[in-house]
Amino acid sequence: MMNHKTLFLNIKISLLLLPLILGCLLFHPSIIHAERLTHLVEKGDTLWDICEKYYGDSELWPKLWQMNPFVTNPHLLTPGDVITLFDTDDIKPIIVKKDESLPVKKTEEPAKTEPAITGVSLEGVTNVKALGFLSFEKINPWGTLFATDSEKIMWAKGDTVFVIFNEGKAVEIGDEFAIGRASSLIRHPITGKDMGYIFSIFGRLVVEEQAGMVQAKAGAYSKKNIFKTKILETYTRAVHIDDVIIPYQPVPSCVQPVSMDQKFEGLIVAAKDELQLIGQHSVVYIDQGSNKGIQQGNLFEIIKKNIVTNPDPKDKSKQLILPDIPIATIIILESRPDTSTAIVIAAKENFSTGISIRGLSWVDPPSVLSYLAGCSIP
Repeated sequence: MMNHKTLFLNIKISLLLLPLILGCLLFHPSIIHAERLTHLVEKGDTLWDICEKYYGDSELWPKLWQMNPFVTNPHLLTPGDVITLFDTDDIKPIIVKKDESLPVKKTEEPAKTEPAITGVSLEGVTNVKALGFLSFEKINPWGTLFATDSEKIMWAKGDTVFVIFNEGKAVEIGDEFAIGRASSLIRHPITGKDMGYIFSIFGRLVVEEQAGMVQAKAGAYSKKNIFKTKILETYTRAVHIDDVIIPYQPVPSCVQPVSMDQKFEGLIVAAKDELQLIGQHSVVYIDQGSNKGIQQGNLFEIIKKNIVTNPDPKDKSKQLILPDIPIATIIILESRPDTSTAIVIAAKENFSTGISIRGLSWVDPPSVLSYLAGCSIP
């Protein structure tokens, strides 16, 4: 039988061990929330690949993107960035209770779906609805704005205006048109020859109803080519009387960059608003289009000729031609048969029309695209 002295000793030892036992329980690895793991981005990494590597499921990439909001493009990560990974405990699978009395049927695993193609957004860089375009041929509008239902001389969003359409134009209620005006004939910056016209876009309207009556001696009769329209939006300036309209052709603000043949060369022959000094975010027009293979998303380098004085006095040639100097990059937003419209996404210095451009080809997307926000193309 245990005496009082032994019992007292056992109780004392138990009291000494109690904090140690509680500490082990409290700090057991299964109870502690593990510190978040991270991944150091290497060249070529994507969120798709990282999820496949750590979790064996590449389709978890949207969750990883949500945890790393600084990433603007999930398929164009910057080497050296640190990606925070989520714990596997954060993935809560749905547990379905199996009925063992039923035979087990083999089911085919659904095919993995690729994430949406990622493009670059120009939404914060320019208003793609107001790009305008260059035409080598004279622009024939569909109609002209000539009156309104108020005493205003300048019209904006929500205003009603009346349009007289040119004969032979098929117009339906609900049709949308771009409002603008063509420039006078402009000349080629290199040859000086007549080149074409710049069409500037100021807004957009929608046809609401036929609304024309002509007063004559025999009475009033309907004028079938006059329509009541409503201005949906205006851009660079208000809309005026005698502005003209052409069919509205939307240009997407999310563009997929496309590599092209580096040997392709052309010229910037004009700029929006007939600017003479062009810089970053300027809209420019090129003297070649889809007939020469240019398509939306192509990138071009703007290059400056590098001609210097010959330092060798014994050499008869006075100048040396060194390799061209790239000074800016443009991306094509719209390609017409003979001309293209682009925007300057990066520029080291300003330049003028008549400057040369060279096609930009790549295996890995060029770093200049990282200046733009990412967007998904369905």
